[in-house]
Amino acid sequence: MHPDLDLQQSIRPGLDILANEIIIASKKRARFPRNPEVYHPGLVAHDASLTLLRYELGRIEAIHAELGLYMYADQEPFTDVDDVPSVIVRDSPPSPIERMRSNVGERIVDFYIPWMETGCEAGSNPDTFGETVTADVNALLAIMERINLGKYVAESKYLAAPEKFRAAGFDREAILDLIIVREREHQVFDIARRLAENYAFDPEQAVSLFEFMVTVTKDVEVDYIRRRLTLEQS
Repeated sequence: MHPDLDLQQSIRPGLDILANEIIIASKKRARFPRNPEVYHPGLVAHDASLTLLRYELGRIEAIHAELGLYMYADQEPFTDVDDVPSVIVRDSPPSPIERMRSNVGERIVDFYIPWMETGCEAGSNPDTFGETVTADVNALLAIMERINLGKYVAESKYLAAPEKFRAAGFDREAILDLIIVREREHQVFDIARRLAENYAFDPEQAVSLFEFMVTVTKDVEVDYIRRRLTLEQS
């Protein structure tokens, strides 16, 4: 099996590293007031239709696209950067997983903004608008990356027991029974609490975010297995 599909040595350490990054970014964001203006159009001088968050997210992802990040099958942007050319001359890197768009960006943003606002003091401080969206972008990118690592989990588990997945077919619950490890889920929530306490962030708020991520990741994993089965049959 490809080393990147090793659950113990590669995938789970990557998940835990991203968990740390997510809590750190969330704590940084919680230092500022809610600043609702950054989530509504009107702050971007040359484009009244964009929110400051979407503007900054798009600019950062354009830079990532220039550096070829989205050539990797496990990486996915929130914004449309398909027309941004890579500045690095190279072929698309080989990948141990199938390429599949999870299309969970809007779902993440829709959860994230009200979730984050619950941990921030009410009010606005224009002097912190820039720092606010910087922290938001860092958190959102880490959340997206962590969720899409579910594709690696799904591929690893599929290769370990392909006959069982074929027998499960496209049934969602049957697929989940083959993927989910309840003990690991509890460990993830324990990690969220421990990290939150370490960085003086609300542990229960942290757990609610990780519960959301686990839910979305399961959806991505089911979609990935279904795609895997479809490709086998074609």
